[in-house]
Amino acid sequence: MKIVVFSDLDATLLDPETYSWKPAERAIEALRKREAALVMVTSKTLSETVSLHEQLGFDDPFVFENGGGIAIRKDRPLREHLLSWEPKIEEFHREDFAVFALGTRYELLVRALGEISAEVGTPLFGFSAMSDEEVATATGLSAEQAAKSRMRLFDEPFVISQESAALVAKVQAAATRRGLAVVKGGRFWHLIGHSGKEKAVSILLTGFRKRYGEAVSIGLGDSPNDFPFLQLVGIPIILGKPSKAEPASSLPERAHRYDVPGPNGWNQAVLDTLATL
Repeated sequence: MKIVVFSDLDATLLDPETYSWKPAERAIEALRKREAALVMVTSKTLSETVSLHEQLGFDDPFVFENGGGIAIRKDRPLREHLLSWEPKIEEFHREDFAVFALGTRYELLVRALGEISAEVGTPLFGFSAMSDEEVATATGLSAEQAAKSRMRLFDEPFVISQESAALVAKVQAAATRRGLAVVKGGRFWHLIGHSGKEKAVSILLTGFRKRYGEAVSIGLGDSPNDFPFLQLVGIPIILGKPSKAEPASSLPERAHRYDVPGPNGWNQAVLDTLATL
C-alpha cells in the first residue's frame, strides 16, 4: 500500500509568517519511514518549490503555480505516465526538472491582466508590474525569495485596488470571456489559464494508482483554492478556522478540520492520520 500526501504549502505545510516547515518535522520523518510520497501542490513558482523540494528530501513530483505545471525529476518512473497522457501534455526542461505545461503561458496572462484592468476601469497590480522589493514587502519574503516568486510561467498573482464583491465579479467575468479564470489564494488573486490544482492532482493520482495499485491518498489545504483538489483524495484535511470567504457548498465531503493552521496543524493532522492506517 502506497501512501500519497498532496499538500498545499502557504499556511499549510509552511508557516504563514516565517515560511518555515520545521514544526512539521515529526510528521515529515514519519512519512519517510512509511516510504510515503509527498507531492507539494502550491501557488509558488518552480524556482521557489525546487528549493523546498531539496530541503524536504522527497523525490516525488510537485504541482506549482496553482496547477499550471507539474515538475518531476527526469529519471522518475512517473514521468513515463505523464508522457503517455492523452491529450498530450507539452514537456520542457527547466532547473534539472521535466516540466509538463497545463496552463496558459505567463506573457499572455500579463497582457490579459492589463486588458481586464482597462475594461473594468480599476488598477490591477500584478507581480509583473512589481519590483522584487515590492513583492518582498507584500509577502514577507526575503529579497532572494521574492525574486524567485516573480519567475513565473503560468500564473499572474495580483491585487485589486479598492476591492469589492461587485468589482471582483466584474474581473472574473472579464477573465472568463478571455478563456481564463481568477482564483483566490491566501494573499493574492491569481489569473490563470487552466482548471486549477485539481487537474494536476488528478493526473498524478492516476499515475500513482497505475504504478502502485492500491494507494491511500491524503490531501491538506487551508483555503477554498484547495477544496477542488481535496475533493479528489481519500482523506481530505483542512487546516485553520473557517473564513467568511469560504463557501460551504465547496467544502470537500468527509473533510477533517484542524483549527490550528500551518505546520503545527499539519504535523498533528498527518500523525493522527498515519496512526489510523
